[in-house]
Amino acid sequence: MSFRTDYKDYGSAEKTLIKKEVFWKHQDNQPTWNDIKHIEFQDDDKIVIAYEDCNDDSNTDGWYISINRWEEETDKQFAERIEDRERDTKWAKERRYESYLRLKIEFENE
Repeated sequence: MSFRTDYKDYGSAEKTLIKKEVFWKHQDNQPTWNDIKHIEFQDDDKIVIAYEDCNDDSNTDGWYISINRWEEETDKQFAERIEDRERDTKWAKERRYESYLRLKIEFENE
């Protein structure tokens, strides 16, 4: 099972919620209760059941079931997110400063 995460508030300086895909299944037949009854649902779980028609020769047409839930990020996830955010902020500031210097040189003699 793979987990795909999305942050509720990536910019938050405190722990936030992350969306986890706790179940995903692709199948040819229309889903029934039997396909998901083994899952321990929580009240706020989001259930998506849809048919996807790819209109090509990839043979991936069919039904898919996705169940997502929001959970508080772990200490490790929080630390990694803060580190990533700080690195991204530093990188963006450096790029803006480089742009400033190029523009300063360009418009200095006008």
